[in-house]
Parts: sequence; C-alpha cells; structure tokens
Amino acid sequence: MMEPEALEAYRKAGKICGAARDYGAGLIKDGARAVDIADAVEKRILELGGKLAFQTTVNINDVAAHYAPLLDDTLTIKSTDYVKLDCGVHIDGWIADTAITIRPAGRDRLIECSEKMLAIALPMFRPGTVIEDMSAAMEDVAKEFKLKPVANLTGHSLERWTVHGGIVIPCIRGSAPKVLSEDEVYGIEPFVTTGKGMVKDSPPPTIFRWIADRPQRDTTARQLLFAAKNDWSHLPFAKRWAQEKFGNVDLVLNRLVKDGSLWAYNTLKEVSGKPVAQTEHTVIVGDKPVVITR
Repeated sequence: MMEPEALEAYRKAGKICGAARDYGAGLIKDGARAVDIADAVEKRILELGGKLAFQTTVNINDVAAHYAPLLDDTLTIKSTDYVKLDCGVHIDGWIADTAITIRPAGRDRLIECSEKMLAIALPMFRPGTVIEDMSAAMEDVAKEFKLKPVANLTGHSLERWTVHGGIVIPCIRGSAPKVLSEDEVYGIEPFVTTGKGMVKDSPPPTIFRWIADRPQRDTTARQLLFAAKNDWSHLPFAKRWAQEKFGNVDLVLNRLVKDGSLWAYNTLKEVSGKPVAQTEHTVIVGDKPVVITR
C-alpha cells in the first residue's frame, strides 16, 4: 500500500501540474511565443509550491514531443497550429506529468480523438487490467476517427525521481502482457496523427539529463554538470535553463554528451510531417483510479 506521505505528495504535485497546464493552455494564442509560454508555465509551477520534474515543452504540429524552447526562441504560434503543452511537477521526487493540445482556431477531430483515447483508458487503471487490452481500446478509438495512433510513443510508469519508469503503455495493439497492480503510477498519453503514425529523432536536442560525473577540465563544464545533478536533481532539463545560467553552452553540452556525462533528447517529429495531438494525465492504479492531474 502506498505510504500516506507519498500519496499526499502525488496529490499535491498533480494539483499544481494540472493548474499550471490549464494556465499555460490559456496563453496559447495566435502570435504567442513558445518560449514565453514555457517560461510562464514553469514560473507558475514554482509559485504554486511545486518543483520542476522536467522542462516544459511546446510541441507544434508535426513536432510530437521533446521540444523545449531555447533562450530568445522566435518560434511563434499561428491560429491553425496544433500546440502540445507538456509539463511536469515533483514534490520531493514524486512526479506528476500532464499534457494538452490546443489549436487557437478551435478544437477538431484530431484533438477530440486524443482526448477520447485518454478517456477510454483512464477507467481501466484498475488492478488486474492487462496493458495490451488498454492499448487495443485506445487504438479502436483512433480507428473510429480514421486516424493513426503514434506507434513509437507510449504512456509510461512514473517512479520517484524518474519520469519514465520501466513500464510502457502503447496506444496500438501488441504484446503487452503486464498486469496493473494497485498503487502503481502512470502517465498515460495517447498520441494520434493524420500521418503515418511514427516519429523520428530530429536533432539538435533541446533537452538533457545528468547520467554520470566524469572529470572535466573546463570550468563551465564542471559547473553545468553540477547544476544538472544537484540544481535540477538529475531530472531532464531544458537547454534554455543552461543558457540562462552559463550563456553559450553549445560546445560544452556536446562535449558532456559525447563523454557520457549527459543524455541528450532529440526532438521527435512525425515521419510524414503531419500534425500530432496528445492528451495526458497522471493516474494512480486502484479499484477507483485516482487521476491526480485533472
């Protein structure tokens, strides 16, 4: 059974995360800058008493995931864009993760499909549910809409200090015989597209994570590695955060990735260039599933 302190931390993280997501959604308008939205969401999380579990991403159209706006980023939203806002909060390492897709010109069937896929999945987070049954149910929704789930993006378990745990929840049929157990925690995030239903790595990365301490001659490299491990709690961080602290960090980040000190997350784009929608909540498995990010 989950310890009361952990449950309380999850609930607090979820409440803050949901509030920050909704606040950020209200900022997604024609002409808004992606970096201003990310900054505002992260500031709101801190104001509400949370800590950043990872960088806020603003993923537009065929960019499905992992785009954290850079310092002075000029990326601007248009009314017909599909803007996926993904943010995370932790309280003492207990993590909540949530996402929403906003199209300033109005919701359409792509967004409705992702939302319905999530709605079908949430009540299934009960002990005894087999993951592949949940995956099949989500894929069936996409088929109703004549759209494609993104096959190589999945929901995931959440563990203390770990955003992506070892268990995945695909949104397509396949072999996933894992049975859910009480008090497991998941970020469930169906991605759906009008395209081919696959994403590819698209460098350069805008997100990094501490892996290991390795000897560094360069002062900035030592300081950045210290920040990644301590200030950002070896959780994923935005390149923008490093730019704010240390200025131009391109060469330093490349060197730290190359020597195995940092992990780099490439932006993920739909392979055919078609738009993607995403909707996500964090849920605790139980006889009555607890959705903490509503």
